[in-house]
Amino acid sequence: MEESENQTPANNSLSLLTQKKPSKHEEQLSAWWLLAITGAVVGIYLLVYWNWVSMPIALRRVDESTYPDRFIAEVAKQHLFEMSNVGPRVAGSYANEIITVQFLLRIINEIIAESNPAHRIELEVQQAYGNMFLDYEKYPQTSVYQGIQNVVARIVPSQGKEPDNYLMLSSHFDSVPQSPGAGDDGTMSVIMLEVLRKMSQNPHPYNHGIVFVFNGCEENTLQGSHAFVTHHRWFDKVRTFINMDVAANGGRDIMFQAGPKYSFLMKYYRDNVPHPYCTAVAEELFQADLVPSETDYYVYSKYGKIPGMDFAHSTWGYLYHTAYDTYDTIPNTTLQHTGDNVLALAKALANAEELYDIREHEGSKAVFFDFLHWFLVYYPLWASILLNIGLSVIALSAIILSLWLLSRNTDLSLWQLLLQDLTAMGVVLLSIVVGAGLSLLLAVILNAVDSTMAWFTQTWLIFGLYICPFLIATCSGPVLYIHIVKNNRLSLHARVQLLLHATCALYVLILIVLTGMSIRSGYLFTMAILFYTVTTLVNALFKRASFYWIYVHLVGQIAPIAYFSSVSLTAFGTFIPMQGRGNAGANPELLIALFAVLVGLLVTGFLTPLVALTRKGYLFISLIFVFFIISIIVMVTSAGFPFRAHTSPERFYIYHCTREFYHQNGTLRRLEGGFYVHPQDRYTGDLIRELAIKSSANAVPLGDQCEKELYCGIPFYQNSHHGQRENGLWIKDNTFTIPETIDLQYIGNQHDSNLSTTTFYFTVKGTDHMSFYVSPVRGVQLVDWSFSKDIPRSGLSWNGQDVHYINFVHGIDDKPHEFYITVQGSASKSSETGWNFYLNVVAQYMHHEQYRTREFRQFIDQFPDYAHVVAYPAHLISKIF
Repeated sequence: MEESENQTPANNSLSLLTQKKPSKHEEQLSAWWLLAITGAVVGIYLLVYWNWVSMPIALRRVDESTYPDRFIAEVAKQHLFEMSNVGPRVAGSYANEIITVQFLLRIINEIIAESNPAHRIELEVQQAYGNMFLDYEKYPQTSVYQGIQNVVARIVPSQGKEPDNYLMLSSHFDSVPQSPGAGDDGTMSVIMLEVLRKMSQNPHPYNHGIVFVFNGCEENTLQGSHAFVTHHRWFDKVRTFINMDVAANGGRDIMFQAGPKYSFLMKYYRDNVPHPYCTAVAEELFQADLVPSETDYYVYSKYGKIPGMDFAHSTWGYLYHTAYDTYDTIPNTTLQHTGDNVLALAKALANAEELYDIREHEGSKAVFFDFLHWFLVYYPLWASILLNIGLSVIALSAIILSLWLLSRNTDLSLWQLLLQDLTAMGVVLLSIVVGAGLSLLLAVILNAVDSTMAWFTQTWLIFGLYICPFLIATCSGPVLYIHIVKNNRLSLHARVQLLLHATCALYVLILIVLTGMSIRSGYLFTMAILFYTVTTLVNALFKRASFYWIYVHLVGQIAPIAYFSSVSLTAFGTFIPMQGRGNAGANPELLIALFAVLVGLLVTGFLTPLVALTRKGYLFISLIFVFFIISIIVMVTSAGFPFRAHTSPERFYIYHCTREFYHQNGTLRRLEGGFYVHPQDRYTGDLIRELAIKSSANAVPLGDQCEKELYCGIPFYQNSHHGQRENGLWIKDNTFTIPETIDLQYIGNQHDSNLSTTTFYFTVKGTDHMSFYVSPVRGVQLVDWSFSKDIPRSGLSWNGQDVHYINFVHGIDDKPHEFYITVQGSASKSSETGWNFYLNVVAQYMHHEQYRTREFRQFIDQFPDYAHVVAYPAHLISKIF
């Protein structure tokens, strides 16, 4: 047929797509196209990875004269050397309360001496006493602190009126047991010191005051930040904050929480931070409790009721909370990266107009993300709703336009093409469901046969084990559809484009659902839809030959593939190490498989239908299958063993327990010693049982101990550890005696006949980390106590009894703690006549390695080199009153 002179370019293009002259073989592309596209995707990923690990040049002291306003990483690194060399800085220990506090005071006083006369810097040590209730779902707790210390400093103008509004910067200087804490949170503490130094040298005063809070007790239920919020006079003027914490060693700082509802903070981040790295995806995952930790951001926003931003190092956190978290694992470039960001942001916020009346700027949550660390995109939640709905309408309209133009050059009506597109959507959806099902099924099978976490060190195995099955299904679906369902009325290229349109329509449905649920992470699909819609419109309007649309389509995929590669690096880099310190009863494969499926869908969703365009596409699918088989083989070899010494260790948490149980009359009912192993991953039990056999002992589950004794009679560090009781192991051994044993004194009781209540009075003295379990017997009600103003709700009950947990820490003040418990009612069981409540008192000697017995040391020494063992004595006294 001869082309008419007035035919449009689009009609020309579509006629070429639908003309019947070329044979199917002529329409198909060489299989080498698929290898070229695969190579391009891998190349994009490697470039993104190179960009991801590229960091700013770390400045040295000699550079300060050239860059007087810049953060100097070498200064911070020298402070880190001194700070981390004292060893673990556990709250209450001499290293934390004396040595580290004196170190901070000395450095800050040196900064004060060198500060610009435009500023007045005030410095003090806060010693705080208080309590707070943490309303966790199954294991709520009352957190009580006595004499914990914060080192706080503030910068205000040396002349004129004292500011009414403050910016706060916060980090913590304590660490977990047996870790020198160079990363967590020594890194952020020394960054804050250098930010304080540079801000104090500014020749101009700031519009607002700046408070620097060096928090001395974060690792134990965020007590230091709560102490500052509730007991320090400076906090009343704080309007916003920057909190800094660490869950990794090195890498970029990610800003993963902002606001809430104060999106102007993102404006300052966008306009001032030189190395942006943030995403609303991280915020939503963190706030969905998929990350097994919490930061002081929680306290500042919940109890302080102020907006702020949360920064952290979070990727590849294999050494987090281990003895390997040392000075030499922190690159100077990491210090420079974070220092540049925090210094620039702090200077901007210290002069921000919004702080004068911050409540006037309350808005909604924001969608935010950086694009390859080049620039920041942010917009409020209401704008995201309009954007997503508008884009969905435009995307669907672009698809309909494309189909309408196609219908003008075929004997198919628009309605018939829409029906074919719906069929294609069914094929795409079925392919995705089958692919996701295969990946998740494999995750279940690997968990069932105890072959989990092969990817923990060999991270590339995630692609082979979980992305490959997904790709096999999503590639095979279009190929089989084109091969089995014949359609001589449409060209092969047109049918493949229908599959791509169907993929876009499916993404639109997903986006609408996520938008309706106010899930801001839906912007990932916004980005995918946006670029596909643009290329669809370009192809509909401007292409000149049938195969040119492929080039336009592939070029349009470069930006989203690059961004989704960056997201995958962040997701896997954060969540892979977490699986080594999570719930031993959960399946770690499922979360990783879900992430793999999502990454596969986003990166390859608009690529896999192209396999149907090629000759011998089944060879490409076979190649993916071969890679899957290779991954399975590697997984079952020694290379697939999850852990490595010093770089990706396996974690163990072990108490040497002495347990004392008393009758109601005060006589000893039971005295027992042993080792309790708190599980950290799926492999804990296997190794412990093997080591116990070598020691001529048995590692057994707690079993009926959890029914006979309150919360199993185990001196858990936190009541939440009780949730892992079914996976915990007990190894019977001797008791121990130590100088700082629990000294619980019952003073007496007082009965109030008017209220029918009885109050019991106690004093207790022991180590710095203690806890109390109060469980009234049935028929008796807890109506008052000294630990907090109100009686909080019970945690998980024990044998029908309420259980109230108190987490107690003392800092520099180690005087005996006085407390009382008031109850009402009488025991309903005749066997418990005269009983009122169980009281368990626990002492954790977590920085007292000198108290380890010879048997305990011998047991610990048996562990292989890939094991990181946190081990210390723990004492429990259980009494009935």
